[in-house]
Amino acid sequence: AFASALLRMWRAWRSILHVVIVNAVLQAVLVLPGLRPYLTIGFALTSVVSFVLLAVSFGLVAMAMLQAAQGPVRPRDVFLGFRARAVPIVLWALVLVLVITLGFALYVVPGFIVMAITPYLLLAVADGRRDPVRTNFRTIGARWGRWLATLVACAVVLLLLWLAMALDGFFIGGPGGVLIAWVGLGIVASWFVCAWALIYR
Repeated sequence: AFASALLRMWRAWRSILHVVIVNAVLQAVLVLPGLRPYLTIGFALTSVVSFVLLAVSFGLVAMAMLQAAQGPVRPRDVFLGFRARAVPIVLWALVLVLVITLGFALYVVPGFIVMAITPYLLLAVADGRRDPVRTNFRTIGARWGRWLATLVACAVVLLLLWLAMALDGFFIGGPGGVLIAWVGLGIVASWFVCAWALIYR
């Protein structure tokens, strides 16, 4: 699934490129004021806007990849599908981020465990499942071998991406570095979501 997803994801290129580029530009704009990560109103508002942009972007990509896993992708269907599920996607994304953050606050390992055992959660939400948590774990149980193989592949790619982003931040930095980082992250994330969507379907 991981290798075929790299090709299958481009069925939705008209959707994902627009989403990735718009998100990257807006995320870069958010760093222009140069706010520091302190407990200030400005930083809090910027963080909320950044999260909403990311959740919306993920929702649109998830809708596109669920379609790409089955056949042709129509941008209009992606938008309409997301509009129908926008609120649940954003709310579930918020819950998931809070749980992951709590995991990392306790120790690094719990945070990674939560991420590893919930790859299908938001896909199930985007797919309109009534119990996305149960759907997530049922999918893992039914296809645990592909889940584990894809998890390892994602971890390797994420390590390489982390190194690339570190170089980007060191040599470029600022809004330009943020723009490049978000474009790269968006494309890689689309690849990952497509891989999980292929297994989910």
